Amino acid sequence: SLDLNKRFFTFHTRRRPYIILKWAQSNDGKIAGTGPARTMISNDLTRRLVHKWRSEEAAILVGTNTALQDDPELTTRLWPGKNPLRLVIDKGLTLPGHLKLLNGSTPTIVFNHLLQEERPGLFYLQLKPDEDLLQQILATLYTRGIQSMMVEGGAMLLQSFIDAGLWDEARVLCNEQLTIGEGLLAPVLKNNLLTGEEKIGTDRISFFINRMNSST
Repeated sequence: SLDLNKRFFTFHTRRRPYIILKWAQSNDGKIAGTGPARTMISNDLTRRLVHKWRSEEAAILVGTNTALQDDPELTTRLWPGKNPLRLVIDKGLTLPGHLKLLNGSTPTIVFNHLLQEERPGLFYLQLKPDEDLLQQILATLYTRGIQSMMVEGGAMLLQSFIDAGLWDEARVLCNEQLTIGEGLLAPVLKNNLLTGEEKIGTDRISFFINRMNSST
């Protein structure tokens, strides 16, 4: 299908995985409140859809703060399908070992600056602190034959991919009935082209492509 082709094509022509950015935001453009409690933005049906999306990609990436604050499992437990390779950035190895991402239940790479070590289900991959982080991650995934990756947060990590122009698709879930007020601003897309919208209950899902990378 065309979907598989775009992943394959991007992987071989750009020598990096096909990159999908995904986040959920409130109606006033926030991805989280200011308090320590996690704000549930998307509804149950949309969360199932996200698990379906995960099953369609080879890998999922999150940053340190998202791993710590949300303790995500990044699996497809709400949808039948294989779990993607889990990727987490933890430069200084500060994440506590009890996090679900570090439980070794499904293969996980921890990108860091301190350690190169393989454990059951857990691979600590050392990157160079003085070289571009995103380029090193993408080069690693390319050499491992990972053809697609979904980036699930947080806002700073998503924005760094956007600012570098390193994305192909974005899927933005907006809860139109939720206003957070003071909180963490959602990422801002650049060079984006809206290709479609879907409504699932309270949530509007907007699909974008990067017009700079688009071959259409």
